[in-house]
Amino acid sequence: MAKKPSAKARKANEEAVRQSKLDEKYGKPLFSLTYDMNEYELARAANLYGPDRMKDIFNGAAILSLALLILVLVTMSENIVLTIALLVIAVITSSITTSWSRFATFLARKSTLGLVGEDNRRHIVVTEEKVVEEGPDDRVVEYPLSELKHSRSSNEATVVDFGNKRCVYIPRAPMSEGRYQALVRFFIDHEPKKGKR
Repeated sequence: MAKKPSAKARKANEEAVRQSKLDEKYGKPLFSLTYDMNEYELARAANLYGPDRMKDIFNGAAILSLALLILVLVTMSENIVLTIALLVIAVITSSITTSWSRFATFLARKSTLGLVGEDNRRHIVVTEEKVVEEGPDDRVVEYPLSELKHSRSSNEATVVDFGNKRCVYIPRAPMSEGRYQALVRFFIDHEPKKGKR
């Protein structure tokens, strides 16, 4: 004999059906999820948002400025202005690289990933043509997949970047593992091909 679903399971299923019907106003939904954006999720998003290439540039600048500083001190110790300028560059770039996660979180706050007001519940709908984010303050933003720059994923989350600080964060927790992996592949398939403009 089949076991009857609990009241909580029935309510969750009814909510999912209701939300699915609401999502259809954006087209045929392929993926749909709802989550609460908070400081913890923002920190996860920041780790995927801050590009590694930028961190490598700051690391390189720190190493180069320190090497030049040593060279200037050995060969031109009387040039105080150049020595101070190189010292300032070395200190700034070194401090950015050593506190990279805080710097990445600062950058993420300035993008659409940032927290807005008290209620930061977000609902994401992905269709064949666009990603729709219903977010704080009753905002609804549509991002055409044709504007997708790149996506970065981990086992816990994905950040989809549409350029100009327009990003969508998708945590894995509200989805099954199979659906999450399918979504990651979907975004990878829609990224612009390298060399194609």
